[in-house]
Amino acid sequence: MTRELSPILWCALVVVAVVLGLPLWQAHLNHYALSLELIPVGLLLLAIGLAWRFRLSYHSYLGLLLLVAYPFQSPLSGLTPLLILSTNDIYLLLALNLLLLPKAPATGAYLAGWLGWLVGQCLLLQHLSWDWLYPMVSPRLLNTPMHYLFVVPAARFFWALSQGKQEDLIPLLLGAMAWLVSGWPMPWPGGVLLYSGIAGILMLVVFDGAYRLAFRDGLTGLPARRTLDGDLSDTGALVHIAMLDVDHFKAFNDTHGHTWGDLALRELATKLRRVKGARAYRYGGEEFTLVFRKASRSEVVAALEALRVAVEEGTMVVTQSGKDGGAQPVRASLTISAGVAQRHGQHEQIGTVLKRADMALYRAKEEGRNRIVLG
Repeated sequence: MTRELSPILWCALVVVAVVLGLPLWQAHLNHYALSLELIPVGLLLLAIGLAWRFRLSYHSYLGLLLLVAYPFQSPLSGLTPLLILSTNDIYLLLALNLLLLPKAPATGAYLAGWLGWLVGQCLLLQHLSWDWLYPMVSPRLLNTPMHYLFVVPAARFFWALSQGKQEDLIPLLLGAMAWLVSGWPMPWPGGVLLYSGIAGILMLVVFDGAYRLAFRDGLTGLPARRTLDGDLSDTGALVHIAMLDVDHFKAFNDTHGHTWGDLALRELATKLRRVKGARAYRYGGEEFTLVFRKASRSEVVAALEALRVAVEEGTMVVTQSGKDGGAQPVRASLTISAGVAQRHGQHEQIGTVLKRADMALYRAKEEGRNRIVLG
């Protein structure tokens, strides 16, 4: 829950800081207008480059949208006559492109095409007159502020959030902040500062995404082996390491398909997170690791036994092709085997403890699986 709330808190802090600090900024920044106005441009370019480098395509496209929208919302000194878009046109630009924000891989050609599409829209809106619509559309409708259009991309993103796609929260929040610049005109340098905050938040999100790619398992969301290696380099004398493996997982995949196998691993990861006193990691494939830093051996064994029973008694309903060719629901279950080892004092290398836990896991599998063996 904290991870989902943090972008909301970042956005709120930026808005509050800009609004409350605006008189202070006005008093001290008047002599550096142009250099200040270029700060959001530099930050957005840096965020776009990093997002592209880390293969975070969604963030690259969002950054380009904000980069194109920024000078029309807070025109750069000396370029004001060239950057002319009405407030309603900016609303339309943001609403349309937040709705159409692509998720295709951000190759150079795709990014150039997206940039051209955005700039083309701005040029079109600069020279587009809505007068031809008056005979066909009610003037009241045409004169309605375009900020109501924000409902359309907002509905899309909230729908994605309801489907568990938390990454869609970021475009919604940053789009709403850009919306705020147009809907709530602030004296200079309010818009510039707010866009600097937007660019900074986008950069934080890019770094967070890069961290997750490097240190988090994409399927289960658990810390990956690289994180485990780092955490184990800083452990005390009282530590237990448990290596766990899903029994006959290949047969489960062959019978029910990899989609159900992935779902089973995610459900197991959920159970691993709930193990009291331990931190869970995905070691690789169907193998996981639990690290107990301050628990006694009896507490570790009790926690692992409770986990083993919970996995054994848990069932999931999978669909399987029947003899008539149709899909029919079938109950499936899994079991796990575990090997656990305790560190014998600070002098023992942690790699040795990990190896003993792995050897205990192999003994558990040789002895019939669905059991815990102490190493």
